Amino acid sequence: MKLDIDYISSLLNAFIEADSAHIDYNYWISSGVQVESLDNPGKFDEKFIFHAQLLLENSLISNRNFESRTLKDIGISFSKNSDVVISVPIRLTQKGHDFCSALRNKEVLTKLKSELKDAPFKVLFDGSQKLIQHFAKKKLDDLLA
Repeated sequence: MKLDIDYISSLLNAFIEADSAHIDYNYWISSGVQVESLDNPGKFDEKFIFHAQLLLENSLISNRNFESRTLKDIGISFSKNSDVVISVPIRLTQKGHDFCSALRNKEVLTKLKSELKDAPFKVLFDGSQKLIQHFAKKKLDDLLA
């Protein structure tokens, strides 16, 4: 499955838009993020699982105990007949905030989607941070001129 930068952005934006420090699985649903399979009721959407695993692997989200090793750490598990969700408070880590902040910048998001659309996740993350620093430096230079 290919990485979808817009989908990652929607997952991360849910944290920024929330009124609390933590969200849970249901908050993604109420934010309009597609997390449940349309074809298989009671099952998670494969796109959601893929991207949630990327967020965990890259330490962008964790539970309130700073655990981010497995989907179970954020309340997601699988059984033989259906997928299971337990309400677990999930937080955006500092790294997650940094990535989300970069993705919320339209110039950064546009560049990532046009120039780095097939890049590995690490390149996307590092590229987003370099681009946001570049755009911020330009703004600071303009302010100081």
